[in-house]
Amino acid sequence: MISTTDTAIIGAGPYGLSISAHLSDIGVPHQVLGEPMFAWRNFMPPGMLMRSEAFASDLYAPRAGYRLEDYSRRMHLPYAPIGMRLPLERFIEYGLWFQSQLVGHVRPVEVTELRRQDGCFRLSLSDGSCLIARRAVVALGLKGFEYMPAVLQGLPSPGVVHSGVFGSLSWARGKRIVIVGGGQSALGLAALFNELGAHVRVLIRGDTITWNKDPDVGRSLISRMLSPEGGLAQGWYPYVLSEFPYLFRAAGQRLRRRIAETSFGPSGAWWLRDRVVGKVELSMNTSVEHVSVHKSGVVLQVTGGDGPATVTGDHVVAATGFRVDVAKHAFLSPEIIQALSLVDGWPELSGHFESAVPGLYITGPAAAMSFGPALRFVYGAKYAAPCIARHIRLRHAAEGGSRAFQPQGAPQVLAEGGADAQLHPPPAFQGVKSPAE
Repeated sequence: MISTTDTAIIGAGPYGLSISAHLSDIGVPHQVLGEPMFAWRNFMPPGMLMRSEAFASDLYAPRAGYRLEDYSRRMHLPYAPIGMRLPLERFIEYGLWFQSQLVGHVRPVEVTELRRQDGCFRLSLSDGSCLIARRAVVALGLKGFEYMPAVLQGLPSPGVVHSGVFGSLSWARGKRIVIVGGGQSALGLAALFNELGAHVRVLIRGDTITWNKDPDVGRSLISRMLSPEGGLAQGWYPYVLSEFPYLFRAAGQRLRRRIAETSFGPSGAWWLRDRVVGKVELSMNTSVEHVSVHKSGVVLQVTGGDGPATVTGDHVVAATGFRVDVAKHAFLSPEIIQALSLVDGWPELSGHFESAVPGLYITGPAAAMSFGPALRFVYGAKYAAPCIARHIRLRHAAEGGSRAFQPQGAPQVLAEGGADAQLHPPPAFQGVKSPAE
């Protein structure tokens, strides 16, 4: 079965849902492909707290009433913009509520191939169907970009696993867990594993851990003027990076790379310190030289301030971050990958998030080298969603709208349900269960 639409959004996370809400508001037919909040529901450990402050954890609609604060008020849940420990489960439930209110046209399918065809995009889907679209928006997160150091590569799972592939951690009770890394992911997992009853040791390359400062709630007006609260952190530098991504893009590629590589390095959230320090074994100045997996467990040869040592565990978790490489998206055809002209895996994007392939937009973490570190977080959708939607609307109008779009060989239908189905939200919210229910 072949259907058509103006715009296909690949990904139904915070970026994809926010872009869809804006496109619906301005009348651009589109389809969202993917399960809503899929990565958050399946690859994040239950009990995790969001690193960003609550005010920086919104999905973005074109009109008021759909922020996390609005959802919390509606559900009679406590809310504070700063200083609130926001559970992962609350964020997921909020995202599903946002989707239920504003994004009714989600197809829970995977894109198996995206390629160019006759000036459009042909998307092959996991349910065997095909979608042809004028435009495509890749709105995915970090899944698939997990970075594994050479010393840990090629080792069998579950002996050695990356921190980006976890769901439930219940399997770790009573186990010996060795975590390699010193940032938020490493420290957050260390706290959760320890609280589940695992024996945890964290191997950190540096000589210290950078802890984020406790939030300063109730600051004076002068204090807020001298050091404004940005979506990334407090202070003028993070505020500018948070609120004005187009200024980051205006910088030269060399300066952008320097900012991206030196800003907001590994650190731990303010609410983690008391859950880690004094409760988990932390080994500083430690480098992993060799790892082997045996039936009895995993053996690591490490060097540190006290010289060579052997560390053993049942599992090793590589909390070693992510490295964007758009070529790792297996659904992108070789022709599209080649046309993107990637630089170290990063796509160069226009001021509207359009790639070197006309009509193909890329947003989320893969856009961070073009628009700054805010795009690595949910907060970046505040800028990306309306920016992309405005550009698509102008293109859509210039091309004569929906009725002018009829690719060769496609059926005489805009999309499943017709054009009007794309413009109306679903029935009123009746309650969203958490993924665990």
